[in-house]
Amino acid sequence: MDDSIIFEYFGLSPFEIEVIYNILSKFSAVDEEILDEESGYVTLLKINFPVPYDDNFFRLFGFDNWQRIKYIFKEMKRRRGKKDFKLSLSFSGSTESNSKLVFSLTGDIGAQFEYALEKIAHMVDSINMKIKNLDTNRQVIPYTYDAVTMKWVLSEKSEKSEKS
Repeated sequence: MDDSIIFEYFGLSPFEIEVIYNILSKFSAVDEEILDEESGYVTLLKINFPVPYDDNFFRLFGFDNWQRIKYIFKEMKRRRGKKDFKLSLSFSGSTESNSKLVFSLTGDIGAQFEYALEKIAHMVDSINMKIKNLDTNRQVIPYTYDAVTMKWVLSEKSEKSEKS
């Protein structure tokens, strides 16, 4: 189970589940879990990759698969409109740390949702540099997207519901 992708969700259509599952299963075995409704979101999607966040992940996952999964996330956001939608992508660590790295994105940022998704693959070096300079032994390093600065920023609060 340690080398399987953990795919947790609530509020996805059967089509979305199937497409995401098929994309993820090209990369690794997938453990699927349906989450409870109590999250406060219409749709909640968490994907935990059992590998570090680095250039190697994007190379192995593949450009086409990354493009497909981003397209599905963007379509999910578009179809839900202003309804509460949360996406969380986590990695087992990074080049610089064994701490779990979590990117959390909500649909309330409007058109910047797409921009934030695009930036995830292009920030490997800067995030690894930032993590290297952290003076902490955090188990989880949470990143959230700041719509004002249009950047992914290190969140000071830890995600309570994240599993290690």
